[in-house]
Amino acid sequence: MTVKEQYNQLPRPTFRWMKVNYLELPQLTPLATKHVDALERHEGDVQVEFYMDDRIPEFHDFEGANPRVRDLALHQHNTGCQITVPVAGQGAVWLHYTVTKEAPQIIGQLYIKAAADSDVKVFITFDGDAPEGEVNLFQYVQAAAGARVRVSKLQLHGDHVRHIDHRLTRIHESACVEFVGAELGGKEVLIYYKGDLSKAEGEYNFYSTYIGAGAQVFDFSCEVPMKGEKTKTDIINTGALMETAKKSFRGTIDFLRGCKKAFGSESDSCLLLSPTVHSVSIPLLLCKEDDVVGNHASSAGQVDKDMLFYLMSRGFDEAGAQLILVESNVRPIIDKLGDADMEEKALQAVRDKMKICYEKGE
Repeated sequence: MTVKEQYNQLPRPTFRWMKVNYLELPQLTPLATKHVDALERHEGDVQVEFYMDDRIPEFHDFEGANPRVRDLALHQHNTGCQITVPVAGQGAVWLHYTVTKEAPQIIGQLYIKAAADSDVKVFITFDGDAPEGEVNLFQYVQAAAGARVRVSKLQLHGDHVRHIDHRLTRIHESACVEFVGAELGGKEVLIYYKGDLSKAEGEYNFYSTYIGAGAQVFDFSCEVPMKGEKTKTDIINTGALMETAKKSFRGTIDFLRGCKKAFGSESDSCLLLSPTVHSVSIPLLLCKEDDVVGNHASSAGQVDKDMLFYLMSRGFDEAGAQLILVESNVRPIIDKLGDADMEEKALQAVRDKMKICYEKGE
């Protein structure tokens, strides 16, 4: 009997008949796991330590993508990495996680501790494939006053991997945490981010892009409770879908009492490259405070035929013209990754996907 689970619950559910409050997927069969270390290099004033004990504390207000799966990452992980940056320190870290037949399920923790006025960049690449493959990663970021943290992620898994990414961020006064992600592989991709902006002038940004093909499923959920004065958040999710791919976006910006002069913006856009794709978008704003600014936007549509005709009249074939339009949609996010090698791999993955789908008749 197949057991199904709910993932990425919307914090404020809407009408059940709309079937957008969560994603339901079959529970994966647990496989024997072995210890996995991410390949890494680092530079500057950072300390990188791999561990197997439980270091990320439990938070009752954070369920992640799914409570059961979150608990596996908290207490039954087979890899852990702690990145520590001292006061006013600067540095960068590169991590690389690969799913293989020998290690098909990676269950891990990534703990980033950025001290006051520090500046750290973390670059993470995921790749590899295996039957019943799974990545289940809990990322916890502590950004002390004045700290700046950027996490750039490139996900290039094969067609059999379920990729789950829970991220919880605690942001202190005048600190800034930014996530940039290119989700280009995997069978099912589940992203749940929460940024806690309870301190004055904290900033949390989330930029993500994706290209869906075949029967891929992408499910993004981002929750930002804002309580501190003059806090800021910017959420941008953009991508394209082909064949029978599906995408859901649930973004919640919650202006709580005390967040005067806060600014929050979220947008979700999707290019529909096939009549059989499915895109759901719920950019949600909640407000209990006055003197705040909140923006939300959502768009989904086919490629502009006039623009396609214009490009083809300039010498491009249909596949090349369509690729230009898709690249113009995802390139601004890819350029934010901040690492030339990651950016080139991401662009090549986009081009390869587009080429394969066009050759199949999409």
